[in-house]
Amino acid sequence: MKSPRKILIIKTGFSEFLDRGISTTVSLGDVLLCTALLHLYKDDEVTWVTSWAARQMLEENSYIKELLVFGPPAFEKIKVRRFDVLVNLEKDIGICTYLSQVRTKKRYGFYFSQKIHDIATHIRSTQYLLSGQENHRDIHKTAIGILYETVGEKWQGQGLILERRLPREVKYDVGFNYEVGTKWPTKAWPMEKWQALEKLLEKDFSVSWQRGHKNILKYIDWIDSCRLIVTSDSLGQAIGQALGKKVITLYGPTNYRRMDGVENVHVVPSPLRCPHMPCFLPICKNDKFCMDYIEPEKIAILCERLLS
Repeated sequence: MKSPRKILIIKTGFSEFLDRGISTTVSLGDVLLCTALLHLYKDDEVTWVTSWAARQMLEENSYIKELLVFGPPAFEKIKVRRFDVLVNLEKDIGICTYLSQVRTKKRYGFYFSQKIHDIATHIRSTQYLLSGQENHRDIHKTAIGILYETVGEKWQGQGLILERRLPREVKYDVGFNYEVGTKWPTKAWPMEKWQALEKLLEKDFSVSWQRGHKNILKYIDWIDSCRLIVTSDSLGQAIGQALGKKVITLYGPTNYRRMDGVENVHVVPSPLRCPHMPCFLPICKNDKFCMDYIEPEKIAILCERLLS
């Protein structure tokens, strides 16, 4: 019998896998996205280094043997060990430089190149990940497909992994995941559109507005209590996807093609013919705002179809 390999995954959420920026605000959705890789290592022993903010999403994950919180103690532990595979999904120069000291047979993801004195990728075909998302809008691949390409594998429909000991009782037909993060406020659908959608649905379906978003476990509980989630391109989409919910995602300034072919996720891109889309801008600079052009009537019809 083949002995399990020792796998080290670095994913804190300080940088987004698909974007170039580094932030002190953790992208929980990005951490959850990267759990899709765990399918590749289900028979191995995985050590995952993550941030304090993201740890609760990973603590009950049976695919992870050891969960370490980012910081000096975690890096001292991994420095004295040997691994078979190291997957670094963070672009921070400090992290990349430190990981060069870790002993491993194979490396994937990002690293600090002494040759160019900058961050590089171990697989040349994924070098575009080092630029902003606005610079690779013409690459028509799913986010998970790109993630798998980063470790030299082909995505075959594997989903995100979010395990829970006590699943939440389903109480609502439709959940409105209306809030967005501070990085891209342009992802938000106008409040009057949400209110109009509620009026269209309330006669036949129970509707719940977003709850618990300041406490990740309560937020997951709320999403788990809904049959279907209507959301923007946000953490709520990733959680709903991981929990196997039906998800309707409204897209404007970000790239809807990143979700092509993902099971249970129904993408509704803005019909506006804006030449800048997807622009990835935090503030719209155009006369017409793309999210204004997604009509509640269209979303209501889709909700009815998915819930029938």
